[in-house]
Amino acid sequence: MRLKVSMGTANEQLISLVTGGYQLHVTKWEEYRSKKANKTFDEQVDQARHGEQIEVWVQEVLKALSGIFPTELECHVFLNPTHPFGAVADPDYHWKCLMLRLMDLIRGLDKIRQESLPQYTDLPIKDRLYVEDIDSFSRVRDVNPGMVAHFLHYGCLDMAEDAVKMGLEQILDVPFHRKDSPAELDDIYTANVIVNGSRHATAFMLKGPGIKTKEMDVKHCGSKGNQLVRLFDAPADLFIIQFTGRIAEMVIKDVEGKVTALHGRGKQAHFLIMDGQDTARLLYAYGKL
Repeated sequence: MRLKVSMGTANEQLISLVTGGYQLHVTKWEEYRSKKANKTFDEQVDQARHGEQIEVWVQEVLKALSGIFPTELECHVFLNPTHPFGAVADPDYHWKCLMLRLMDLIRGLDKIRQESLPQYTDLPIKDRLYVEDIDSFSRVRDVNPGMVAHFLHYGCLDMAEDAVKMGLEQILDVPFHRKDSPAELDDIYTANVIVNGSRHATAFMLKGPGIKTKEMDVKHCGSKGNQLVRLFDAPADLFIIQFTGRIAEMVIKDVEGKVTALHGRGKQAHFLIMDGQDTARLLYAYGKL
């Protein structure tokens, strides 16, 4: 059976939830020790309150599991974790049982992540990808458009093409900086791009403020769009079109047509459109802005 989201996204969500569970466990124990020292701990009251806080985390986990896996199996497994043999000591027996239950749930969730997740078929890669879909750009998932709005003027990022190029090369660990040449098929070519845990040969076409327009159309992509034609001649299966401003719909339609043509020839092909806003988000996420 197939996952509802990509394997990489699912793993990231589950790691976050496991980490949150451990943080909750540590916080409750610190509070318990502090209250015991101050003689303010009330087992009945604190157990009820901590139980409610744990239940919030449990419901977050169940919601995530339902959004990741195709059946309810993992939800049932999570709620019924194995319990290693061990005794709970007095005093405050019932509160300590609650904390032990929390730890069982945390370990059980991490076991689901490590053992159950790989048993499913990964979500197929769509023709059109977005920056959030690229594992190599994973930090951008934490940067929403509002966080970079002050870097943009009418949707445009005032940053030279070569500076953007160097930023992308550093993010992807491309070991050399290639100067632009009319003979090249692309501006960056690398196999360092990871999508759904697998490497993809990737060709970039980059455009900056030098084209002197806020919106890039096909006419700005070389003579009659021949730069796009050359890009899709590159030996790649992921094609990234980047501009520091808005990218016109006709460019996107042209790219879609070229991807469809590659499919018709039996080749795998995907594309990513990265406008000024996404460029700013990505560079900001990696400290390049």
